[in-house]
Amino acid sequence: MPVTAKEIANRIERLREKMRECGLDAVMVGEKYNYWYLSGHQSREIEKVMRPMLFIVPLEGEPLAVVYRQQGPTLARTVPTVRLFGYEDLPFEYGLVVDALREGGLEHARVGMELGTNQRLGFPYNDLMKLLTDLPGMKIEDAGPLLDDLRLHKSQWEIEVLTTAADMSLAAYHRAIERFRLGMTEKEFSVSVAVELSQGGSVFDVAGHVSTATTAESSSSPLALGDTIWCDFGGTLDGYQADIARRAVVGEPSPEQLNEHARVSRLVARTLEAIRPGARCSDIARACSDAMEAEGLPGIAGRKRIGHGLGLNAGESPSLGLLDHTVLEPGVVLCVEPRYFLPSGEKVHVEDVVVVTDSGYEHISRGLETLVVIGV
Repeated sequence: MPVTAKEIANRIERLREKMRECGLDAVMVGEKYNYWYLSGHQSREIEKVMRPMLFIVPLEGEPLAVVYRQQGPTLARTVPTVRLFGYEDLPFEYGLVVDALREGGLEHARVGMELGTNQRLGFPYNDLMKLLTDLPGMKIEDAGPLLDDLRLHKSQWEIEVLTTAADMSLAAYHRAIERFRLGMTEKEFSVSVAVELSQGGSVFDVAGHVSTATTAESSSSPLALGDTIWCDFGGTLDGYQADIARRAVVGEPSPEQLNEHARVSRLVARTLEAIRPGARCSDIARACSDAMEAEGLPGIAGRKRIGHGLGLNAGESPSLGLLDHTVLEPGVVLCVEPRYFLPSGEKVHVEDVVVVTDSGYEHISRGLETLVVIGV
């Protein structure tokens, strides 16, 4: 379900509403995820730092883009009215940025850029300094909070894509579980999950993730009956990333393993009870911390968090931590993942994804309450 020109047009209009509130005349982005979000143009070329790609949204008029010339036609599919400034190979033609801003009538504008927390410039700092010299009437400001807030609230299309990505990822994980054989190593299992994600539809050009840990001696040791396998994984669909964590036991689980899984499941349930519109992220973290203490575990302290946002990036704002006071609103997608360590050093950690609704939340992924049993 590729992103449509209509979806991108809606994002641009929402951005302009926020620009009016902030008194900005334009926003220019070049960081990968912001560029992908506003343009719909998901190209690996943006990974090559010698080939910056910039997308400029003026308050009035059509968007402008400075891109590697070969990418222009692809960008025009999602932004048909974009004014393109294409360069040929290397080195990057900095002067095209000046040309684009001038053509957009932005020589004396207030332009928001990616300057603050959680943001990265998409082109060299020295070019930014040169830009301020060449266009002395232009003022730059931090558009970070505006972009963060824009991407925080997911559209119905984004929620549907994330739900499909989660379903696809869980199906791939369970296929890898079915293929597990006694004596397989952690490394082999990790590769099996990655292969199943790719074969199940995860977009190869936009990497998902597979992280694993086991109670075996090392990642190269054969897994035996009674070993546990932890897996944090997610495939990608149209650039949107799933993020899920599951625990599994090789063979029949012991009473202790079942009890631990029940305990971490209760922590998730208590945390979810606190999710509703108007609640702050710090409230959710506090609810989880209280639940951990009630279970005889250390509570959350300092900068520790027990969840985060999700979207094009597998670790978006906000953070479910005591120091993040973001107020939840409908459309905010959250990964909920309390965790703790056993005296043995084993990490007990599960994770599911939910979206905030008008009345509370709805699941995007499900099933963490089940301790997966690997039959051998």
